[in-house]
Amino acid sequence: MKLCFIIFLIVTITKSYSQQYKYVFKNAKDSTSNCYLTVLPASKEIKGVIIRDYSSLPDTSKKSPYKFNKLCSDSGLVVVYTVSSSFFPEFFYNDSTINLLDRMVSEVVQKYNIPRNAIFIGGISSSGTRALKYAQFCEQGRSKFGIKIKGVFAVDPPLDLERFYNSVKRHKHNFKAGMLWEAELMSKVFPEKMGGSPTDSPEKYLKVSVFSHSDSLGGNAKFLKNVNVILFHEPDIDWWIKERGSSYYDMNSYDIAALVVKMKELGSTTIDLITTTGKGFESNGNRNCHSWTIVNEKFLTNWILNKIE
Repeated sequence: MKLCFIIFLIVTITKSYSQQYKYVFKNAKDSTSNCYLTVLPASKEIKGVIIRDYSSLPDTSKKSPYKFNKLCSDSGLVVVYTVSSSFFPEFFYNDSTINLLDRMVSEVVQKYNIPRNAIFIGGISSSGTRALKYAQFCEQGRSKFGIKIKGVFAVDPPLDLERFYNSVKRHKHNFKAGMLWEAELMSKVFPEKMGGSPTDSPEKYLKVSVFSHSDSLGGNAKFLKNVNVILFHEPDIDWWIKERGSSYYDMNSYDIAALVVKMKELGSTTIDLITTTGKGFESNGNRNCHSWTIVNEKFLTNWILNKIE
C-alpha cells in the first residue's frame, strides 16, 4: 500500500479506553517495510515493551480473536509490531534487516522511556525465529544502541535451516497442503538466499540458524544462555502425518527439543518448553498444530511480567 498522500510519519488511532494505536512509517511513500505499530496502554505506567516482527502490519480495523494485546495493555506493557522486511519468509539472511529492526526497537525504547531491563520479543513460526535471532544478535554485542533482550517467546519456530533444507529435499514428495506449499517455496528461497545447499554454503546456514544439529556446540545456541526463553509447540504426530505428510524430522519440534537439550547441557536455567495437546486450531475452526492458539495468552503475559525485575 503506497502512502504518497501522507506528509507526516505518525498516525494515531484511539481504539478504546484501554489502548491507543500509533502507526509510524519511516518512509512516507511506502508502508510495506521500515514501519511499526505501537499499541499503548491508555493510563497505566509503562512496565516494559514486547516487540513482534511481522512481514506486514496487522489490520487493526478487523476484530482479533486473540486477547494478548489487551492482556498486555491491562498490565502496563507496550506491544510494538515492526516490519523489518516484507519478504516472506524472512530469517535475517543479511544484516541490513536485523539492523533496521534494531533501529526501530531503539527508537521505541527511547520514545516511551522503556526500562532497559524490560525489553521482550516474540512471535510464531519465522517471526519467532527472528525473535530468537535478534536476542542472539544483542547478546553478541552487535546492537548499535546497546539493546539487550530480557526474554523471548517463540511459537513453533524453525531453528536449524540446514535441517529445514534437508527435510524439504528428502521428503517433499510426501508432503501435503501447507507443508507442500512451504516446501516448494523454500526449494527456491534457500538456494537463492544462502548461496546454494548446506553442502555448498555450510557457514551461511550455520550463521543464519538459531541452532545447529550438525555443530557440536549447537551453533548460535550459546548466545541464548543468559536470555529468558519460552518455547511453545504441539507435536501431534498423528495430525502431522495425516494432514501434512510429515515425519518427526520434518516438524519444528525436532529443532525445538534439541535446542532445549543443548541449552541445558550448556548450563542454561532460563529456558522453558511448553508442549500442548489438542490446542492448535485455525480461526475457522480447522485443526492446525502450527497455530497461535496453542499459546495460553494469560500464562504468557504472566511469564513476561514475572521476568521484569
